Amino acid sequence: MATVLEFDTLIIGGGLAGLQAAIQLGRSLHHVAVADNGVGRSTIAKNYRNILGYPDGVSGQQLRSLGEQQARQFGVSFFSGTVNSLTQNEDGRFRAELTGLDQEPVEFLAKTILLSSGIKDPFPTIKGMDPCLGESIFICPDCDGYEIVNQHALVIGSGNHAVQMAKTLRYFTKTITIVNHDGAKVGEPEQVYLVQEAIPIHHEPIVQIEQEEGRLKRVELASGIGIAVEKGFLAFPGAKLQTSLLAGFDLQRLDTGHILANPRTKETTYRNIWAAGDVVAHSQQVTISLGDGSQAAIWIHKRLLEMAKGNG
Repeated sequence: MATVLEFDTLIIGGGLAGLQAAIQLGRSLHHVAVADNGVGRSTIAKNYRNILGYPDGVSGQQLRSLGEQQARQFGVSFFSGTVNSLTQNEDGRFRAELTGLDQEPVEFLAKTILLSSGIKDPFPTIKGMDPCLGESIFICPDCDGYEIVNQHALVIGSGNHAVQMAKTLRYFTKTITIVNHDGAKVGEPEQVYLVQEAIPIHHEPIVQIEQEEGRLKRVELASGIGIAVEKGFLAFPGAKLQTSLLAGFDLQRLDTGHILANPRTKETTYRNIWAAGDVVAHSQQVTISLGDGSQAAIWIHKRLLEMAKGNG
């Protein structure tokens, strides 16, 4: 039988938005739990270089570790595992069930919920790629376009998505090669663009990436062709929002599937459920996620004060 634990707020997703919210709520003297399954963009990003205060960069894992340590100082509890269900009791409290990675199953009762479970990216499995993610292979031109200035950049992607990424990256470098890794169809307008801009494209998968301490050196294609390259970007469709836990709640979403949240408070259209980070529509930047988490926490605190007065 699962242990039942009661909290003021349950934060589902211990990435950067969730951790920032946990710190803020802990400092507001609330009883807070963070449930996290240990996956997500911040777990694989080796080096964020566009964050204030980290001129030499910082890894996602380092930020997560520091954030958890900081939150624990304010009494926040952490649980490793996957939240499998989320419902609401007749008394208004939310009930969540967690299957633990290193502990027995747990049931949470919480007055408020913050969903900060992020996005799951459709990265292909390529030998040698993992050490490069966030170090020399990127996904976000807004975050890391600067890293390829005047260098040879490789776009590893799918059909038109790869071509669109190449168009965006042309602002930063004129030397780009595309590998259409999954062989998806490339439209006629996109083919014309590639010819006009003299951008080579290979319609075959990469079988191996050669790297040194995360620094991209060379890729080998299925045909045996080798391409020497300095940096890379991934461009695949199908990133999935991790929002299925809210399927049973009558709340609004955007056409993209993102959760609609009040721009001022980050509360969803379902009372006492908040959303922060990549599950809401924004530029998918670490700094924005941090702001989302802090903003949501401030308004969760206000709601908890209302509840304490019997007005929640």
